[in-house]
Amino acid sequence: MIDWRLDRPAPGVVVAQPARGFRYAADAFWLAGFALDGGPARTALDLGTGSGIVALLLASTGLDVLGVDVRQEWAEGWERTLAASEVAGRVRLERRDLLDLVAGEGWDLVVANPPYFRAEDGPSSPDPFKAAARTEGSATLADVVRVSLGALRPSGTAALVVPIERAPEVEAEVVACGGALLEWVDVGRRRSLLRLSASAGGDAVRRSLTETDPVVLGWYDRFGAGRPGGSR
Repeated sequence: MIDWRLDRPAPGVVVAQPARGFRYAADAFWLAGFALDGGPARTALDLGTGSGIVALLLASTGLDVLGVDVRQEWAEGWERTLAASEVAGRVRLERRDLLDLVAGEGWDLVVANPPYFRAEDGPSSPDPFKAAARTEGSATLADVVRVSLGALRPSGTAALVVPIERAPEVEAEVVACGGALLEWVDVGRRRSLLRLSASAGGDAVRRSLTETDPVVLGWYDRFGAGRPGGSR
């Protein structure tokens, strides 16, 4: 029996999370805000959606969003989330393995906050939610990049948030897939936000931001969410 708790991270957005174990963090807001900075979009695909927080944030701005995750443990939480949320767009949360997604589905935007650690980096958490969120399972980071690029329409973009030390892996896989790294933003000392295109291009725009930079705080504001350290 999972003790579900309802969190309200932004107006109209309600997210069911286990009372103990995995909890979404600031990088969910960073990813959603950064993704929308890439240009107009009507549809979005959220790979490894987990609790659905990023999918719900995107839908709150009017996008039609599909969030997929392979873990059955989230199903009950999704029912509670969708029943309680009121967002401008349409959102679906489905149990699907991202490795089964068919290339060429034609999404305007693909987002992913993939597990941060490789399976060989050490033992995973005994908590199934934490283990799935933190440690790679059936899909590797390279798989996430490949599926993200394959799911885009020709002018679409993908956005990922990863540990800074793994950002070069993303860049290498994008090149291997014939795509382009459009933008690379380091936030603080631990996270990188990367914008990808399925079409080859020039050098990525690179910059570094603090966690309190106006750009970063603007990602919270986009959803009417409380900023770190208190509400607006």
